[in-house]
Amino acid sequence: MTSFEDVKKGLYRYEEPDKGWVIVIKDAESLIKGAEKVRDAGIKRFDCFTPFPIHNLQEAMGLSRSWVPFISAIGALTGGTFAFSSMTWIDTSSWPRIIGGKPPFSWPIYLPITFELTVLFTAFATLGITLYLGRLGKSSRRPVVNTVTSDGFAIWIGDDMSKSDVEKLLQGLYTDINPVKV
Repeated sequence: MTSFEDVKKGLYRYEEPDKGWVIVIKDAESLIKGAEKVRDAGIKRFDCFTPFPIHNLQEAMGLSRSWVPFISAIGALTGGTFAFSSMTWIDTSSWPRIIGGKPPFSWPIYLPITFELTVLFTAFATLGITLYLGRLGKSSRRPVVNTVTSDGFAIWIGDDMSKSDVEKLLQGLYTDINPVKV
């Protein structure tokens, strides 16, 4: 089971590639190997760019668990609690009415609305935290390498390294190394 400390470490935000090197990688397997080499070298500022999700890339990069499921669960609990408690308050205190001989607190009729608001609050919480953590609202962002949006793979290294150091680190895994253009 994941501890709260593991989830807390997973709060990270996307860092803009503003300096350093962009290394174009051959394929997905080489990207994972390259990410492991960069992580093992102790480089702190790096990121991987892919046109599709790659299984185990998060572990290869050394990233901890994301906050998205945790915030989604908080949204679900908030929505369910809000729905159930507001309907209970309305039926028992604000506007108590006995209809068809049913008691004012008849909880089975609350379940559909509770479910719907739980799903709604979860969706809004998930969307909000995804936009925040990924900085996805910025439409003027350009890709670091144009092929990354279709069929290319790349690693960005933002730490101060020379081109020869990057070539030694990722020997045999890359096709091109370019400086970041801001």
